[in-house]
Amino acid sequence: MIKLIAVLGALAISARAGEVFGDLRVGDDYVKEAAVELKCGTEVVKGKTDASGSYRLAAKGSGKCTISVTHEGQTATVEVVVFDQPSRYRLMLEKKGETWTLKRV
Repeated sequence: MIKLIAVLGALAISARAGEVFGDLRVGDDYVKEAAVELKCGTEVVKGKTDASGSYRLAAKGSGKCTISVTHEGQTATVEVVVFDQPSRYRLMLEKKGETWTLKRV
């Protein structure tokens, strides 16, 4: 009985967890070593893109969240939805005037 409760508790916790992954580009070029942050409510998960511009972030919660990317000293943000299953978000930075903007593609 205790094992069953422990297993059900673990499933309930993992069901609420969300994960996002994808890549970050500027035009056709992938952005390496950029700071990436996922914010869901009060929870903030920080990471970086790897050498090929890919990222993976896991949050305890799900729902409406934001992804922020810091590039060339500026931070750009886009809204995403985090589900209980991993979600892929391909992100693109675009420069408008002197400001970087972030969008999903």
